[in-house]
Amino acid sequence: MRKHKMDKAGGAKPSAEPRPRIVAFCCENSAYKAAEPVRNDPLLKAVDLVKVPCAGDVDIPRILERLEQGVEQVLVLGCPIDNCQYISGNRRTRKRVAAARRALKDLGMNEDRVRMEFLSSVDTHKFVAILEKARAWNAAPPEDKRKNEEKKKP
Repeated sequence: MRKHKMDKAGGAKPSAEPRPRIVAFCCENSAYKAAEPVRNDPLLKAVDLVKVPCAGDVDIPRILERLEQGVEQVLVLGCPIDNCQYISGNRRTRKRVAAARRALKDLGMNEDRVRMEFLSSVDTHKFVAILEKARAWNAAPPEDKRKNEEKKKP
Protein backbone atom coordinates (compact mmCIF):
# COMPACT_ATOMS: atom_id res chain seq x y z
CA MET A 1 0.00 0.00 0.00
CA ARG A 2 1.27 3.49 -0.78
CA LYS A 3 2.44 5.62 2.09
CA HIS A 4 0.45 8.78 2.56
CA LYS A 5 0.04 11.76 4.83
CA MET A 6 -3.25 13.04 6.10
CA ASP A 7 -4.50 16.32 4.62
CA LYS A 8 -6.38 18.95 6.61
CA ALA A 9 -9.74 17.40 5.70
CA GLY A 10 -8.59 14.04 7.02
CA GLY A 11 -8.08 12.53 3.58
CA ALA A 12 -4.89 10.98 2.33
CA LYS A 13 -2.42 12.86 0.17
CA PRO A 14 -0.65 10.40 -2.09
CA SER A 15 3.14 10.52 -2.16
CA ALA A 16 5.10 11.39 -5.29
CA GLU A 17 3.77 8.25 -6.96
CA PRO A 18 1.17 8.62 -9.74
CA ARG A 19 -2.25 9.67 -8.51
CA PRO A 20 -4.52 6.70 -7.76
CA ARG A 21 -7.47 6.13 -10.05
CA ILE A 22 -9.72 4.98 -7.20
CA VAL A 23 -10.14 6.45 -3.73
CA ALA A 24 -11.79 4.23 -1.15
CA PHE A 25 -12.92 5.88 2.08
CA CYS A 26 -12.90 2.94 4.50
CA CYS A 27 -14.58 2.77 7.88
CA GLU A 28 -11.88 1.83 10.38
CA ASN A 29 -14.23 -0.64 12.08
CA SER A 30 -15.20 -2.61 8.98
CA ALA A 31 -13.80 -2.03 5.49
CA TYR A 32 -10.33 -1.00 6.63
CA LYS A 33 -10.06 -4.20 8.67
CA ALA A 34 -11.42 -6.24 5.75
CA ALA A 35 -8.61 -4.79 3.61
CA GLU A 36 -5.88 -5.87 6.03
CA PRO A 37 -5.22 -9.36 4.56
CA VAL A 38 -4.78 -7.94 1.04
CA ARG A 39 -2.80 -4.77 1.85
CA ASN A 40 0.15 -5.85 -0.31
CA ASP A 41 -1.95 -7.21 -3.18
CA PRO A 42 -1.25 -5.63 -6.59
CA LEU A 43 -5.01 -4.98 -6.75
CA LEU A 44 -4.42 -2.01 -4.44
CA LYS A 45 -1.80 -0.26 -6.60
CA ALA A 46 -4.39 2.02 -8.21
CA VAL A 47 -6.32 2.49 -4.96
CA ASP A 48 -5.82 5.05 -2.23
CA LEU A 49 -7.31 3.64 0.96
CA VAL A 50 -8.39 6.44 3.27
CA LYS A 51 -9.08 5.30 6.83
CA VAL A 52 -11.98 7.20 8.41
CA PRO A 53 -13.39 6.69 11.92
CA CYS A 54 -16.84 6.19 10.39
CA ALA A 55 -18.25 6.29 6.87
CA GLY A 56 -20.51 8.99 8.32
CA ASP A 57 -17.51 11.34 8.25
CA VAL A 58 -17.47 11.31 4.45
CA ASP A 59 -19.47 14.23 3.10
CA ILE A 60 -20.39 15.41 -0.39
CA PRO A 61 -17.66 18.08 -0.70
CA ARG A 62 -15.01 15.53 0.22
CA ILE A 63 -16.30 13.13 -2.45
CA LEU A 64 -16.52 15.80 -5.15
CA GLU A 65 -13.11 17.19 -4.25
CA ARG A 66 -11.51 13.85 -5.06
CA LEU A 67 -13.28 13.72 -8.42
CA GLU A 68 -12.08 17.27 -9.17
CA GLN A 69 -8.54 16.10 -8.39
CA GLY A 70 -8.82 13.61 -11.25
CA VAL A 71 -9.73 10.41 -9.44
CA GLU A 72 -11.92 8.23 -11.65
CA GLN A 73 -13.95 6.62 -8.86
CA VAL A 74 -14.73 7.29 -5.24
CA LEU A 75 -15.86 4.38 -3.11
CA VAL A 76 -17.30 4.79 0.36
CA LEU A 77 -17.05 1.52 2.25
CA GLY A 78 -18.95 1.38 5.51
CA CYS A 79 -20.35 -1.00 8.07
CA PRO A 80 -23.41 -3.09 7.29
CA ILE A 81 -26.70 -1.27 7.90
CA ASP A 82 -27.80 -1.54 11.55
CA ASN A 83 -24.25 -2.45 12.56
CA CYS A 84 -22.61 0.99 12.68
CA GLN A 85 -20.59 1.64 15.82
CA TYR A 86 -21.69 5.28 15.57
CA ILE A 87 -25.37 4.28 15.32
CA SER A 88 -26.36 5.84 11.99
CA GLY A 89 -23.19 7.02 10.26
CA ASN A 90 -23.58 4.60 7.38
CA ARG A 91 -27.21 5.64 6.85
CA ARG A 92 -26.28 9.33 6.71
CA THR A 93 -23.52 8.65 4.23
CA ARG A 94 -25.75 6.46 2.09
CA LYS A 95 -27.96 9.55 1.61
CA ARG A 96 -24.92 11.72 0.90
CA VAL A 97 -23.58 9.31 -1.69
CA ALA A 98 -27.02 9.19 -3.34
CA ALA A 99 -27.03 13.01 -3.45
CA ALA A 100 -23.52 13.09 -4.95
CA ARG A 101 -24.59 10.56 -7.58
CA ARG A 102 -27.65 12.70 -8.43
CA ALA A 103 -25.43 15.78 -8.74
CA LEU A 104 -23.12 13.96 -11.15
CA LYS A 105 -26.09 12.76 -13.19
CA ASP A 106 -27.57 16.29 -13.29
CA LEU A 107 -24.22 17.53 -14.62
CA GLY A 108 -24.33 14.90 -17.36
CA MET A 109 -21.58 12.82 -15.78
CA ASN A 110 -21.65 9.15 -14.98
CA GLU A 111 -22.99 8.62 -11.47
CA ASP A 112 -21.18 5.29 -11.28
CA ARG A 113 -18.04 7.26 -10.44
CA VAL A 114 -19.33 7.33 -6.85
CA ARG A 115 -20.49 4.21 -5.02
CA MET A 116 -21.18 3.09 -1.50
CA GLU A 117 -20.88 -0.47 -0.32
CA PHE A 118 -21.45 -2.08 3.07
CA LEU A 119 -19.20 -4.79 4.46
CA SER A 120 -18.06 -6.18 7.79
CA SER A 121 -14.51 -6.49 9.07
CA VAL A 122 -14.34 -10.13 7.96
CA ASP A 123 -15.61 -9.52 4.42
CA THR A 124 -12.21 -9.53 2.73
CA HIS A 125 -13.66 -11.48 -0.21
CA LYS A 126 -16.34 -8.80 -0.65
CA PHE A 127 -13.72 -6.03 -0.37
CA VAL A 128 -11.71 -7.66 -3.17
CA ALA A 129 -14.84 -8.09 -5.32
CA ILE A 130 -15.73 -4.40 -4.87
CA LEU A 131 -12.26 -3.32 -5.97
CA GLU A 132 -12.24 -5.73 -8.90
CA LYS A 133 -15.57 -4.29 -10.05
CA ALA A 134 -14.20 -0.75 -9.70
CA ARG A 135 -11.06 -1.63 -11.66
CA ALA A 136 -13.15 -3.26 -14.40
CA TRP A 137 -15.27 -0.11 -14.64
CA ASN A 138 -12.11 2.02 -14.91
CA ALA A 139 -10.78 -0.24 -17.66
CA ALA A 140 -14.00 0.01 -19.70
CA PRO A 141 -13.86 2.06 -22.90
CA PRO A 142 -14.79 5.72 -22.40
CA GLU A 143 -17.92 5.32 -24.51
CA ASP A 144 -19.27 2.79 -22.02
CA LYS A 145 -18.70 5.25 -19.18
CA ARG A 146 -20.61 8.01 -20.95
CA LYS A 147 -23.99 6.33 -20.67
CA ASN A 148 -25.50 9.28 -18.77
CA GLU A 149 -23.84 11.92 -20.92
CA GLU A 150 -25.50 10.46 -24.02
CA LYS A 151 -28.94 10.65 -22.43
CA LYS A 152 -28.47 14.38 -21.73
CA LYS A 153 -27.75 15.37 -25.36
CA PRO A 154 -30.70 17.07 -27.13
